[in-house]
Amino acid sequence: MPWGMKNIVLSVFGSSIMEGRIGVDDPMARWYNILYVGLSRRFPEICFSIVNGAVGGESTRECMSRFDRDVLAYSPDYLLFMIGGNNHDYTKPERIVPMSELRALTDNLICRLPAKTRGIGVVIGPVINRCHWVTEHPAFAEPLKEFGGLDEMMEPEREFFRDVIRKNHWPSLDLYKLFQKDPERYILTSDGIHLSPEGHLLFGQEMCRLLEKEIVGSKMESQK
Repeated sequence: MPWGMKNIVLSVFGSSIMEGRIGVDDPMARWYNILYVGLSRRFPEICFSIVNGAVGGESTRECMSRFDRDVLAYSPDYLLFMIGGNNHDYTKPERIVPMSELRALTDNLICRLPAKTRGIGVVIGPVINRCHWVTEHPAFAEPLKEFGGLDEMMEPEREFFRDVIRKNHWPSLDLYKLFQKDPERYILTSDGIHLSPEGHLLFGQEMCRLLEKEIVGSKMESQK
């Protein structure tokens, strides 16, 4: 076996679900640390570096204001990112990101993503409407009445991002589809949106499987 480690940099980008601090007490139980351990065991000849550029509570607009500093500066091999989740803050209307702006922000990300960086899309999971605080907040009364609930309000963003993923031929992990059969198992009932310990575990395991295929495929391609 030749000496010298291959290095792979994974960039994590988005807001609180990607940041991964909520839902588990042990940091090693966070989804990206489960991913790290799984990949390191599967590929012992590779040194994996995870740069977590996700910030809880941020809209897509706020995330993209940090794109150069928190993603491009690290020249990642893979960008694991989630679009949406905090774009509908009716308590502060100036923070709302309309769909037209979301499209422009996403186009900007795509155009500036380096050729070496493989995008990995993560679709936001289900929301347990009755457990989320916006259900009782008067600022959300009208939009929730229009859509039927916060989960339903976020569905256009999910569909938009799924379409972006398809058009760009990116691998992806759809947390909505992954968790939808039993959301109360994978989502915290204390807030209705963040991942439970089992949600972190499943997210990390499935992302590990996805990236394992990508890395194996990349190896095979380089050997041709």
